[in-house]
Amino acid sequence: MLVLQLFCMLFILRQGLADVETPTTESPNRINGGQRVNETVPFQVSLQMQRRGRWQHFCGGSIVSGQHVLTAAHCMEKMKVEDVSVVVGTLNWKAGGLRHRVVTKHVHPQYSMNPRIINDIALVKVTPPFRLQRSDVSTIHIGGSDRIGEKVPVRLTGWGSTTSSTSSATLPDQLQALNYRTISNEDCNQKGFRVTRNEICALAVQGQGACVGDSGGPLIKPGLQPHLVGIVSYGSSTCAQGRPDVYTRVSSFLPYISQVINQDLAQ
Repeated sequence: MLVLQLFCMLFILRQGLADVETPTTESPNRINGGQRVNETVPFQVSLQMQRRGRWQHFCGGSIVSGQHVLTAAHCMEKMKVEDVSVVVGTLNWKAGGLRHRVVTKHVHPQYSMNPRIINDIALVKVTPPFRLQRSDVSTIHIGGSDRIGEKVPVRLTGWGSTTSSTSSATLPDQLQALNYRTISNEDCNQKGFRVTRNEICALAVQGQGACVGDSGGPLIKPGLQPHLVGIVSYGSSTCAQGRPDVYTRVSSFLPYISQVINQDLAQ
């Protein structure tokens, strides 16, 4: 039976928020594909929690409104809002950018991890509102209801671990990117997963893929109008070993996203 892992920093929570190593040398086998991001990714956020007076990255997310971030439910389910902040407008999660306080979280009411992971989606509301007039901070288009099929070029960005072992995760300071392609849900199931219609799978070559710390982050369909198609959810117990990465399918949750945002902004 294939062992699954959620791609958030669960090992930090299990080990009493133990300090995470950061890389001191360049690694040729970065789990996120070996490509450092040098251009602005204005919708990318770092979800951070405080540990011994320092902020620590634990999940990613995407700006979808002037005050909302879309992320994975498993990132926020057990977190207190007062313990979490959102950093935007930077490629380095440790430095620069703007920090926003989380005031409300909305974990999907049907989110579950048993008997399978479903509805792994959440939104958080921040204060103050994002400075969307800045060139390095903006929302990402969440597209229409059209379903993304197989063999579609997609792009993952995140600060996930650059080692394959989840017990000794090593986070890069600089944002990483991976360009790869979706596979069909049928193919994903044949490779050992039990995905639903509300999920997307993507697969790269061995040595490339999502890992611990990437959870909640964006899967983008590039183009003239890039749009968000997936949220990093889970994968195999050891990262980037030739098995698919599983994403929450954003197009399946557009009514839920709109309902939460409109409800929050009306208050």
